[in-house]
Amino acid sequence: MSDSFVRDLRAAAASGVPIVCVVTHEERRARALVGEAFRGARALEWTATRGWSDDAAVRDPVASLERAARAGEAGVARVMLDLHPWLLEPRVVRALRDLCAVRRELPLVLVMPMASLPPEIDRDARVLPLPLPDAETLGALIDAEFGRADAELGHADGTRDAFVRAALGLTLDEARRAFRVARSLPDADEALARVIVEKRGALRRNACLELIDADVTLGDIGGLEVLKSWLRSRVLAFDGGARAFGLAEPRGMLVCGVQGCGKSLVSKATARVLSLPLVRLDFAEVFAAGSPEHAIHEATRAVEAVAPVVLWVDEIEKGLGADGADARHARVFGAFLTWLQERRAPVFVAATANEVERLPPELARRGRFDEVFFVDLPSPTERAQILAVHLGRRGRDAAAFPVAELARDLEHWSGAEIEQMVDGALFHAYAQKQTELTVEHLRAAARELVPLATLYEEKIQALRQWGTNRARRASADRRTLDLFGD
Repeated sequence: MSDSFVRDLRAAAASGVPIVCVVTHEERRARALVGEAFRGARALEWTATRGWSDDAAVRDPVASLERAARAGEAGVARVMLDLHPWLLEPRVVRALRDLCAVRRELPLVLVMPMASLPPEIDRDARVLPLPLPDAETLGALIDAEFGRADAELGHADGTRDAFVRAALGLTLDEARRAFRVARSLPDADEALARVIVEKRGALRRNACLELIDADVTLGDIGGLEVLKSWLRSRVLAFDGGARAFGLAEPRGMLVCGVQGCGKSLVSKATARVLSLPLVRLDFAEVFAAGSPEHAIHEATRAVEAVAPVVLWVDEIEKGLGADGADARHARVFGAFLTWLQERRAPVFVAATANEVERLPPELARRGRFDEVFFVDLPSPTERAQILAVHLGRRGRDAAAFPVAELARDLEHWSGAEIEQMVDGALFHAYAQKQTELTVEHLRAAARELVPLATLYEEKIQALRQWGTNRARRASADRRTLDLFGD
């Protein structure tokens, strides 16, 4: 990306554009790349505190622009840092317009964190956003920071590539600081986690995005073997050899189904399977923004900046499932739909939906997601697996309980309801001052809970009917009895 930026800057100069605005927070890196683009030219810089590097007395913005507008400066590249606070002043605007009328060998380069050029010079200026460091740049940085002495941490078993992926989306200085902190940690996993934490700063500026700790593995989820197998196979597509083989990077999955059956959990586990950071997009924050369309554009741009990443969109129908009466929803839906289709950055979108009847048909079209899965109520075998998982997570040996027998009695229960049953049983045992959890405690807790499938029978029936023909089953076991059959 740095090479591409240098080429673009040289092309702008060759075209005769008088002003180039470099948009970046990485001032030091921008100055180095400008120097590389105009190699051989004399580089002169201006700041409001130090003036021009060849005349410290000229600090006033208007006088400084007049100095830059002088003709006859062959082989001189002038760079002004942080001029944007003065760009609304009429005298500064006039000075910029006067500069545009002067023929210069090289353009005036304005380095600033935002593209806030006045409309008077909009047609005479070229805006060049400086991309964040790419994988090649970060790879060179990690080699320089870790060095040969730390090769076991930086290079072993693909860990180096994992560090590079974790640092994508950081500025060069942010990545350098993160690598130096990681270097001080003895464990590679801990060091890698520390680099990922640094991404919080890159995402914190966008209220619509949140970096989530992906603490769920596929082993923490009972059932859903088809979906799990599909996810594991997608890991291979992130390998460098996959590109040469012709495999495209996975685009994502839409997981629909009954509430409480593991859709959100499997989305979280996806990040662990793919060894990527997990970022959640909050559509409530998108619509709370003053301009939702701008907010979704900025959010998707920020996600691409930190890619490769897993983007988790929970209950996507609530953000994009409006009936079109709200113009804001329609515009946000259109913008997000276009991004899903056209995105080029390696962003794996893990979206979930409960109310499938609200899903626009365009959303599930092939090309936006690789697969659409339907998560049904768990079968007896899956219920036993889920029960065993939750007992194990609470420090109980599942082998000490008749989980298969208990699971058979939990017909029409979701995974979330089985978890609630285990928690209720533990509460009963503790309240009774029992030394250990028993089967009787579990059965007593089960009798107190009415499953969602019983409370909302018609809605669950319609949902399961939708999943029969419109999505791929997430579970291998298809022996689940029809809830409402004879």
